[in-house]
Amino acid sequence: MFQISGKKINTNIYFFLLIILPLMDSLNGLINGGGNENGLSLGIIYRIVIVIVSFSYWLLYGVDRKYLLYFLFVLFYLTISALRSSLFLFSYLVLMFKMILPIIIIITLKILYENNIFNKKSITDILNIWQFLFPLTLLIAYVLGIGFATYSSNATNLSVDSSVGFKGLYYAQNDISYVMDILYYYSLKKLLKRKNIVNIIGYFLSLSSVLLLGLKSGYILVIIITIFMFIQQLKKKRELISSFFFLLFVIVGFIFSFSIFSNDISKVVDRWQYFYQNRTSFFSFLTSMRSDRIVPINNWVNSVYGLIGILFGTGYNYAHISGSIVPEIVEMDLIDIYFQIGIIGIILIYGFYFRIYFQNSKTSFYSNAFVLTILISTFNGHVFETALSGVFFAIICSGLFIKED
Repeated sequence: MFQISGKKINTNIYFFLLIILPLMDSLNGLINGGGNENGLSLGIIYRIVIVIVSFSYWLLYGVDRKYLLYFLFVLFYLTISALRSSLFLFSYLVLMFKMILPIIIIITLKILYENNIFNKKSITDILNIWQFLFPLTLLIAYVLGIGFATYSSNATNLSVDSSVGFKGLYYAQNDISYVMDILYYYSLKKLLKRKNIVNIIGYFLSLSSVLLLGLKSGYILVIIITIFMFIQQLKKKRELISSFFFLLFVIVGFIFSFSIFSNDISKVVDRWQYFYQNRTSFFSFLTSMRSDRIVPINNWVNSVYGLIGILFGTGYNYAHISGSIVPEIVEMDLIDIYFQIGIIGIILIYGFYFRIYFQNSKTSFYSNAFVLTILISTFNGHVFETALSGVFFAIICSGLFIKED
């Protein structure tokens, strides 16, 4: 009896730590003025607590030997990479911590699942709560007039100015944009399954948040996700009428959201027009010049490190070829991980996630969200190596292997 009670208490602790993610990151932004991402901030302390609790589960319930060996090897590999990185050492250590954090959470959730103390309902409950908490933390800040513009020349000012877009109290717009994109897909899928007031509100909250953020990738993904869901509905012969009602509802939703944030969206479009006229190519515009950084950095890595750089990466050394006093990464996860820890590192990190996907791949929200995550991380970055996106992605991956009861 005592052991069973202990399991329930421990599970509730971990569940609580996960669901307060948007609250902790918003509070972290409020305390630190939207900065200090690489310092010993509230956000980092919060995630250290998650790691400590995770390791306590490993000790309490035991961890599969193959997962433990994998984790220790990755930890050793990333430590060696940090030692080889002569520049931005502390920032790089924080980055490596963020990279390994979702792996720790996934292994922990697998342990809890295998011990019958974490199930599909637990994952669903987390997403259902996040579906409202994430948009509300952004929209409430917008209404209160506190927070940060998505693109601003005055990032330390806690009052909303005339800059473009709005990201609430979150530090990085790409992180929260990834979360909102997946939550938009989740809310739309829930709405199609059950048309009630709660799901309608959830849908409008996620759509409004994506539009308010003002990122190209967010707008493009909302359109792609909506078209994808509409086509999926059309494939169901019995859902033909429902499909057109769905499309009509989405159109009304877009018109309603655009009317509320018309001034903000107008500034976003103006910004796109300005940068489109100053880009070398359309692909450069779409990737916000990320693609322009790949060739010069790759040439530098090949000339300075050669085969060693290709296989094992350069740590954070590649982020200084421009001479900047702060790390300047490509911001495309696959490319950055290649420059940081090489081909072997890519196999180690991506192999872990794709093994989970291929072993549990099926047509579901989680499998589609996984694919969508890989696409976002590849072209827009800020998933595999950021604290907010990493925790969110861990839940998506856990939804793949945690089966229905």
